[in-house]
Amino acid sequence: MSERQIPFVDPVVEAEELQEVQNVIKSKWLVEGKVARTLEKEFQEFTGTKFAMTTANGTVALHLAMEAVGINPGDEVITTPFTFIASANSISFVGGVPIFVDIDPQTWNIDPEKIKKAITPKTKAILPVHIFGLPANMPEILEIAEEHGLIVIEDAAQAHGARINGKHVGGFGDVGCFSFYATKNMIAGEGGMVVTNNDELRDKLDSLKNHGRPKQGGYSHLRIGFNYRTTDLCAAVALAQLRKLPSLLERREKNAEMLRATIDELEFLTYQQVPRGFQHANYVFAVKTRTKQEIDALIEFLREKNVLSRRIYSVLAYQQPAYRDISKWRWAKCVDYPDYTNISLPIAEEVAVTHAEVPIVPTLTREEIERVGEALQEWEKAKAR
Repeated sequence: MSERQIPFVDPVVEAEELQEVQNVIKSKWLVEGKVARTLEKEFQEFTGTKFAMTTANGTVALHLAMEAVGINPGDEVITTPFTFIASANSISFVGGVPIFVDIDPQTWNIDPEKIKKAITPKTKAILPVHIFGLPANMPEILEIAEEHGLIVIEDAAQAHGARINGKHVGGFGDVGCFSFYATKNMIAGEGGMVVTNNDELRDKLDSLKNHGRPKQGGYSHLRIGFNYRTTDLCAAVALAQLRKLPSLLERREKNAEMLRATIDELEFLTYQQVPRGFQHANYVFAVKTRTKQEIDALIEFLREKNVLSRRIYSVLAYQQPAYRDISKWRWAKCVDYPDYTNISLPIAEEVAVTHAEVPIVPTLTREEIERVGEALQEWEKAKAR
């Protein structure tokens, strides 16, 4: 029997998820309801935050956060270009201006020193992204935010289980946003969560996601809002996932540690460095080479060994056509956007084309994770010859 292809995405969906979904179907209450409320309660306990609120997905969680904290047309929001486009888009949804700064060469997260240099009188907020599940440097970012009176919105879409000195991400800033997309550490197919420790923001978030209704509901609409609710069907899957998340994270960490130990002995490969006191959620384990040609060769080599691999954010946000052609979008007529074609962030641009994801998903056997490590070693030996 041939060896299976080792996947980088392999959701753990089992009897618990099926049972929770069946319970919802039997209840005949398929829209957002009691199951979503239970999920919120258990998620706020997991993250140690005061409030948690379900959303339709992670992107709308970010949009709600932007609306709730009051990002207005023309306000600048400093963020990273090395992430999924939803981070920048959520700023643009409300007429905000994404200001991209470079990343740290070791962690691949937004560089606090670059944030300091990008602050202007128009700066309203900072949007750090915990890339691949590694927390951004929140202690330094919060210091900068406090000094300059800035709002902090955490994009924690990839970071279920990530902590700094025991404190879960999402609870550092004013608002934190999570995704339950089908590839994440915990999934719902689609779905998301907003967390906050601020009572006023919680009420605004809840109103905004329900067509601007007040907390008590009814047909009174206090503000222009949205229908960003989830369903109890999605919440049921997420609830079962949340309850098994600690064990899934433990397996991811063991797999990641095995690969780190292997790569530490190699010359041509590096990986995302985890600072002391930071707990990586290991959503993605990515290796880095010195050149684009090397990473292309590595990806092909791994595939020949039945180990699936890919670059993820090889095109940075400001390199995307949507931002290079920003002036053609209707809201750009009211906002003074920078010329994104003139941006050059060398570290982000280098990491973008020299990294690749390799598998560490919880379903891998010890033998399979060893196969991944051996394939990396084989590539290294071939490279050295």
